[in-house]
Amino acid sequence: MIGSRLLGQQPTFGGADFGIPEIALFGYYQFRSAVPTSDSWEVHDGIEILFMQSGEACWDLPDDHFSMATGSQAVIFPAGRRHRISNGIYTPCRLLWLVFQPKEMACGSARLFLGSEIEALFDMANSQERPVDLPEGPRRVLGELCSRLTDERLMIGSTPMMAEVRSKVYSSVTSLWEVCSSGRNSGAQSRLVRQAATLLREGAEDDIADKDESIEDVARQLGYGKSRLYSLFTREVGMAPNDYRQRIRIKRCCEKLTKTSDSVTAIGIDGGFHSSQYFSRVFKKYVGVTPTEYRRIFRPN
Repeated sequence: MIGSRLLGQQPTFGGADFGIPEIALFGYYQFRSAVPTSDSWEVHDGIEILFMQSGEACWDLPDDHFSMATGSQAVIFPAGRRHRISNGIYTPCRLLWLVFQPKEMACGSARLFLGSEIEALFDMANSQERPVDLPEGPRRVLGELCSRLTDERLMIGSTPMMAEVRSKVYSSVTSLWEVCSSGRNSGAQSRLVRQAATLLREGAEDDIADKDESIEDVARQLGYGKSRLYSLFTREVGMAPNDYRQRIRIKRCCEKLTKTSDSVTAIGIDGGFHSSQYFSRVFKKYVGVTPTEYRRIFRPN
């Protein structure tokens, strides 16, 4: 996939084949179980948009930041932003993705959008940091589009179906753009959420990191109540504060599993988990496989 190189094949299409050369590639992926990727960082010269149909997917960003989307949400990666699927494994989900050509190339070859619209779309992507909630209408169109992308008639070049796909791609992108521009999903994260994320990262491996009292302490340091912090953080980041902190802990444990010879038990205890059984249970919840399986996948020798 553009954004993560998958070990396997899923339907992938070139935009030019559908008369939309401003879009480099797009496709539909369905993962019924955890699927490993190469765990490599990706960066594109054009915008990447991911529409979630079901399940959830989380991407690593530089400096221990995340971008996560659940069913009926979308995430936008602007041109030049490094990202990779979190911990190198897709958890079960269904998603549609598309990547635009670099801005100058996309504007010069535009057929589905006007060149001025593509410039504005790239500007919007630069300020959109939050997951975007999709209304019912766009969700229905996305479902129809994903269904068409797996239809055998499309594989043999059905002209009416290709025209329908082109129309639904346009509708999906413009609907997402409308939501982002309306203010219903204000793009930038607030100062409070940024400060909270910093404190959560700093205290990720503390002995009390699993307890609500530690979230209350973070809220108190910032001068807010716990419920207010939970509400803002979840809306702007796409996950609750305790989920964010657990993902930080799991990410650090994943690095140790692939880069050290320490035992799984030692890595879990050092990561702030009170037992190997608890570590394995939480790890599989967030990654989709156990710590031992993860090490076997990414460090086979």
